[in-house]
Amino acid sequence: MWGQDKEDFSDYFEIVGIPVVSLATVLSRVAAGAIVNPPAYTYDLLREPPSQVIHFPEFLSKIDNPCPKQEGNIIVHNSKGLRMWHLSNLIQNIRVADSARKQIIQHLSGLQLPYTSIHLRGTDRKTDTTISHVTSCYAILPPHAKVRSYVITDMRMLAEEWIQKNPEARYVNENAPVLKIPPGIQGTHMLAAEVLEFYGITKRELNLNTIADFLVIAFASWGAGHGESTFTKLASFMRQGGSIGVGKWLDWSPDRASLNPQFSTLLTL
Repeated sequence: MWGQDKEDFSDYFEIVGIPVVSLATVLSRVAAGAIVNPPAYTYDLLREPPSQVIHFPEFLSKIDNPCPKQEGNIIVHNSKGLRMWHLSNLIQNIRVADSARKQIIQHLSGLQLPYTSIHLRGTDRKTDTTISHVTSCYAILPPHAKVRSYVITDMRMLAEEWIQKNPEARYVNENAPVLKIPPGIQGTHMLAAEVLEFYGITKRELNLNTIADFLVIAFASWGAGHGESTFTKLASFMRQGGSIGVGKWLDWSPDRASLNPQFSTLLTL
């Protein structure tokens, strides 16, 4: 799902302080005869896992509370269903991989703290009330939270409509890869490599774009968007760590600037 059989999670993130094994190591153990549970996960499915299989019962692990003993050498848990988040793990145990860090920082280089993130979720989740719903969330924010805001979206038309109504808003990256994809098609994370290639985008560019957008929400002091999105909820949860905590992912955080225009020059020198 991360790299369409070319990359995996470890090409984008590093887990620190917790023992991990790479997907390549798992595959080598399966090839050598390790028993996998649930058994529906064959070598081929582990090598190129289609996301659709997580909806079928034979692919669900029996991890529960209390957790019964699991038979096998390798237990696969696909995270479908209950998810538990720990702020300390998010901040202390995850880092963006060095191979991705520079590009993500470049994507975020225009941010100035503090700011409000505006998440306009389009493609597979857009409705006739998308803008009005986020507008109602934005309307209750105090005046100082509306001085500086950044829009993240996977549909350019939503960003343009929002910025037209709220001139103080701006793109995080007007040339973001995801904005090259036209509206009205399925979720961008589900598009095949051939489709992305048609629009001149690679899966890696899309992944880096997604990580950057996640961090825009996490670095924000305030936010408005689709509250039911796990993407938004988790990024907002991570926000509790402040810019210092969120910045640990990149060993970098945005500069700060005054919200009062007459003092902005003094603070940004």
